[in-house]
Amino acid sequence: MRIKNPSQRIAIAAAAALLAATSGLAAAQSSVTLYGRVGGGIDYTNKIATANGTASNLQYGGNQWGTSMWGLKGSEDLGGGLSAVMNLENGFNSGSGSSDALFNRFAVVGLSSTTYGTLLLGRAMGIPDGETWSIDPMGLQNMGAETLQANRTWGSRQKAITYNSPTWGGFSFRAQAGLNGTAGHFNAGRQLAGAMAYQNGPLMLKAFYEEIRDTNGEFTNLYTASRLFTAGGTYQIGDVKLFGGYSRIQSGGATTADADNPSGATRQQTYWLGANYQVTPALTLIGGAYRANRNQGGGNGTLLTVGANYYFSKRTLLYGTIGTVMNGSNASFSVEAGGGKPAPGSGQQGVYTGIMHWF
Repeated sequence: MRIKNPSQRIAIAAAAALLAATSGLAAAQSSVTLYGRVGGGIDYTNKIATANGTASNLQYGGNQWGTSMWGLKGSEDLGGGLSAVMNLENGFNSGSGSSDALFNRFAVVGLSSTTYGTLLLGRAMGIPDGETWSIDPMGLQNMGAETLQANRTWGSRQKAITYNSPTWGGFSFRAQAGLNGTAGHFNAGRQLAGAMAYQNGPLMLKAFYEEIRDTNGEFTNLYTASRLFTAGGTYQIGDVKLFGGYSRIQSGGATTADADNPSGATRQQTYWLGANYQVTPALTLIGGAYRANRNQGGGNGTLLTVGANYYFSKRTLLYGTIGTVMNGSNASFSVEAGGGKPAPGSGQQGVYTGIMHWF
């Protein structure tokens, strides 16, 4: 259609300019980002206890280096340094393409302030997960700080209120509470956690605590209903980053025995040391030594592991990790978190390699 009237042309041009300006403003004020990563490889473990002795296992390795995931992050600028934020994140196994539930890692909405920090409401990763990752030389791989703790550190927390502070003079803190109680029984299923961190040049220190109670509000399982205390740090010296950490898990007198804790131990202490060496901008060598001790005849275990991370680009990683676990009498820690257990008092070795790609 051809418009001859000059006044109409001016009105249409003005409306188009206003629409373009409004669209640009909206784009600047709010955004949604799709992100994720996919990993896959192969995994070998030996000396897995069976009814007929021991056996080895060669399998697909989906999440040994880290969880495959995808997610959505959104924000809207509300002015004055305040933004509305949301995060939906789903972890999955690349071998099967399946996951336990949609958005099983994050399903949060909240407010974020450049001055006062961020408040999130909804399912979120537990404080021990991210905080342990930063002080573990293996970065919470299947062979790392989590291996000897039977998944106590990993995982998300449901119905949570999470607060992350800004950094003030190198200090920051986090807090998290899960509202899982029932009427008349506030402690049922309750989860509480808090963390403190300090960063000053090459030095980083962290300490955090989490408690998870059972449906009766008690601490009855060393790895699923217990108190967790962890402290550790890192120090950068040139191309080498040094790591150290200590963790204590404690449950109550009514602790029940299970496959991960057959003696019904009520306390476990775990120590670790390790290092990352940046050989080239693309290649990093990593290694760690971990020692766990349980009371009440629960035995002890020592995990030694080394690996290499090679980045073909900022988005594509080739990884490889090898480890061995040595168990004292009565203990049957596996060389990989969630892996097949050796016979009590027996050692075990494992190796995995694969590719991780971010998008």
